[in-house]
This record gives sequence, structure tokens and C-alpha cells, in this order.
Amino acid sequence: MEGKDLLERLLDFHKSSYDIERPFDVDGDIYDAYAKFCVTSAKYVLVKTAELWRANCFEHTFFRCLDRLDGEDLKRFRKQIVSYIEPELVRGGRKCTEKDHMYSYMTGIFICDGGVADDAAKEIRNFKYFKNYRMGLRGYSEARLLVFDVKNRKILGNRAAKEMVKGYSKAGIF
Repeated sequence: MEGKDLLERLLDFHKSSYDIERPFDVDGDIYDAYAKFCVTSAKYVLVKTAELWRANCFEHTFFRCLDRLDGEDLKRFRKQIVSYIEPELVRGGRKCTEKDHMYSYMTGIFICDGGVADDAAKEIRNFKYFKNYRMGLRGYSEARLLVFDVKNRKILGNRAAKEMVKGYSKAGIF
């Protein structure tokens, strides 16, 4: 299976729940696709105006096909999270998230036809970004990293993406 075929399978899987935009520009860098997901949960008594609580949950997923993933690609993605994705897409340019924000995941999915460089494999496992808003009262945002190594038929991820790695492995993507 080639990387482009895998990308189409992943996007087909995501299209039922996510809003997908192809291609997507992240501060001058072009990704193959961007998928956005939002779910709202609320509890109310008798009528909807008597709301007890509300929680908004988001996921921003960025897809990119590469020949080979190296450490520079991961550094670039981290820089984009700090400079554009978190402030613009998660907070919407505001100082803090909205009142009922619970969490936002910023997920990078990289599909590598030629494998993963040796230095990048360790960086993938150690990749971390986490930010609380108002000591957690306005939720948090976290970066997840998922790498499909097509050449070696492996799925790699950081600690935050541990469940995603398990899920895609069980789904038999390869």
C-alpha cells in the first residue's frame, strides 16, 4: 500500500464525523488535509434553559504524506502548534478558550512511504505539548502525534496518542 492510498482510507474513515478541508495551509506550510471535529455534551433539568453543565470537546487533525520523516519535520510541527494551531484554531485568537471548553486535541498524522529516520523515532515517542487554561477551569489542549511507517509497516505515536496507535493497529490499517 502506498502513502496516498493510506491517506484516502484514513480520510474516508474520518469523513463521517469530521469536517475535512483539502489541502490546508498552516501559516504558509501546506498539509494534505485538515479534519476538524467538535462534540458538545450538556446536562439540564426539565427544560434546556435550566442547564446544569456543558462541555465542548474539539480535535484538529493534520494529515501529511512524506517520503521520509525526520527530526526537522517534527520540530516544524511543534513550531506550528505554538505559533498558529493553538492560538488561532484552539483559542480562536482570544486570550483564553471559551467558557465551556473541556479539551482540544491537536493531532498530527504523518504517512511516510520511505520510513522514519532513526533520530525521529525517539523524538516521536518523546513529543509532548500540553497547555492548561486558567488552571484547568477552561480545559486544556494536548498534541498527539501518529506516524504510519509504510515501508516497515509500523504505527508509531507519542504518549498522548497511545490509544490511537492501539486502535489503528487493531483496525488492520496495513
